[in-house]
Amino acid sequence: MSRPTVGLIERRMRMACWLALVALGMIVWSLVDPAPLPVIGAMSVGQVLGTASFGFFLFAIVADLRPALRRVQARALLTASDAETAGAESLRPAPASTAPPSVDPPAAAAGAEPRKEP
Repeated sequence: MSRPTVGLIERRMRMACWLALVALGMIVWSLVDPAPLPVIGAMSVGQVLGTASFGFFLFAIVADLRPALRRVQARALLTASDAETAGAESLRPAPASTAPPSVDPPAAAAGAEPRKEP
């Protein structure tokens, strides 16, 4: 992961933490001083700040996972192209039965003798 990407993830996480702390402070203020203004502030502004905090957190997670997902996708494409170049012979299904035609497959599985052709 490159340094600018790490810095971007770190900034997003710091912003998420600060917004969550401010929202938590507003909620605690409304619990300590249950007057209408702190309660309404915690319910509206605190909710918006908490939601924004969650959004920054999700953006940081997506930015952190994006390089790993690209590596997995590249590996899957490479594996698929290798399978295509292997040819159709290796992809042919196996025969349904390996018993000779003169043997009844259910009877052979039970250990019976092969039947005789007239």
